[in-house]
Amino acid sequence: MRDRMHAARVIARTQLVESLLSPGLYVSLTAGLVIGWLLCAGFARAVDSSGFDPRLSGFWSFATRALSGGFGPVFVERLLSEGPFLAVLAASFAPVFLVLATGSVFRFGLEKNAGAIELIVYGPADGTAFFIGSFVKDAVLCAGALGLLTLYFLVIAAAQNLVVGPMFFAALPVVFLLALAIFAFGILCSVGAGHAAAALAVFLGIGALFTAMLAGSLSAAGSSARAAAETVSAVLQWISPLFYASLCARAYGGGSATEYAAGLALLCALTGAVLAGCHLLIRRTGVRA
Repeated sequence: MRDRMHAARVIARTQLVESLLSPGLYVSLTAGLVIGWLLCAGFARAVDSSGFDPRLSGFWSFATRALSGGFGPVFVERLLSEGPFLAVLAASFAPVFLVLATGSVFRFGLEKNAGAIELIVYGPADGTAFFIGSFVKDAVLCAGALGLLTLYFLVIAAAQNLVVGPMFFAALPVVFLLALAIFAFGILCSVGAGHAAAALAVFLGIGALFTAMLAGSLSAAGSSARAAAETVSAVLQWISPLFYASLCARAYGGGSATEYAAGLALLCALTGAVLAGCHLLIRRTGVRA
């Protein structure tokens, strides 16, 4: 175990340096910063004497109508109850998250097909050490991106005369642990699939399924569609990280710190369970393409 953790640290450090030297991370982070500034500036312009009026901003008018149609007006009201920063966090973090998640899934498949992972495991490492190192690299970059975005939003809030509410800070650990859980599912797809393209396709399909389940459970649609979504969710929700993130959101909205902490703990447990499944799977299948 000690040798495996040492190998994982070395792999994580190597991949971290490679990621910091590549332009993809900086391009996605810049895109997130630009998105954050534009959305906050648009929100500030849409505030008049009566409060926030999305009709004064073309984007926010479209966004609120789209979200209300998909998730219901109550969801939108809670999302914007403390200003734009909760919604802007999701929009600004999305480019970085997508680059990290899809990049790691595709890279694992490519290196497995090329025999690079097989070469590494002939030394003082194994497949588990390799994917743990990749997971740690993504976790470090994810935490750094969230920290930078938080500082950036504080600057924007001061410049635009806005306030970053407590709900934003409560959402940060949820977003971080949610990202880690999805990273773990990405590793599971990479370990189980034979090729990089197949792993990426399965990963995107799982993400779409989890998102559809969450949208269906929150949707203001008719009773038949809602009943069908709830039937599927009752079976699959326990493996969806979005479900546990929604539990945290409802617990915080209801003022229950215990349930909020329990939701965070369940997200951690799900991540650990998926990584354990990755360990068992890669021991059985090996690292050959």
